[in-house]
Amino acid sequence: MITRQVPVLTYHAANISGNCYQSNDRIAFQSDLYTLHKLGFTIIPLHWLVDWLLGDRDLPSKDKPYVALSCDDGLDQDYLDGDYLQFGPQKSLYNLLKDFQLEVGVDQQPHAHLTAFVMADAEARKTIAEQSLQGQPLLNDNWWREANNSPLFSIENHSWDHRHPAIYTQQQAQFSDVLTADEANLQIIRAKQTIDYLANTNSQLFCYPWGQTNPFLVEDFLPTQGQRDGIKAAFTCEPKAVTKDSNPWMIPRFVCGPDWHSPIQFQQLVKVFI
Repeated sequence: MITRQVPVLTYHAANISGNCYQSNDRIAFQSDLYTLHKLGFTIIPLHWLVDWLLGDRDLPSKDKPYVALSCDDGLDQDYLDGDYLQFGPQKSLYNLLKDFQLEVGVDQQPHAHLTAFVMADAEARKTIAEQSLQGQPLLNDNWWREANNSPLFSIENHSWDHRHPAIYTQQQAQFSDVLTADEANLQIIRAKQTIDYLANTNSQLFCYPWGQTNPFLVEDFLPTQGQRDGIKAAFTCEPKAVTKDSNPWMIPRFVCGPDWHSPIQFQQLVKVFI
């Protein structure tokens, strides 16, 4: 029996140093959507994939390849069009996905969906924008509720403050250093509660900042406290596909840039899972 493998693809709307595939995650995202469709992939929501992994959902076709999409950090332009730094007007990942679905036909990609992992703390987001986004205030939460109400989009948990170097010393800016219940409660549980309030949702997925994990989080905190508080799964940046054997507290993802940086590389990457 062939083991089903489902890739999760990850993009960062802030990853722009130009306006071509290799230098702009949004251009890559748009191109990749059409490549996936041409190759016969069906896009499904990330939470469907988690439900399948946990045995709570079947994927309809045994023969059809599936893929799930995510984006990290919660830049405004995950959802909203707008200028980005010196690179001019940029279409949001959401609107690129919406345009794609309309162009290929809703009946052809009826479950098209993007999951955005966002940071909870408004002050942290402000500081990160000041230091990492040339002062442009592009990490807001005023779009989260509207975005989360779209059938194409979900808001999920990317920690309290990312343990970001704009906030912590270089030695402290490692999510793998979250080693106590108090730290984990802030970074994961309080973050979930804040995101749920701001987005009017019930987030159930957590994404480790930078994909960094440790045994305390994976084997202790998340399977106990995290699960009691409604978290069902957590995602890393390990470049592998999801299978029924994947650890729900260490679900792998492929990341645009580190794991592929051209249309040819992308095709080579995903064709393995057809």
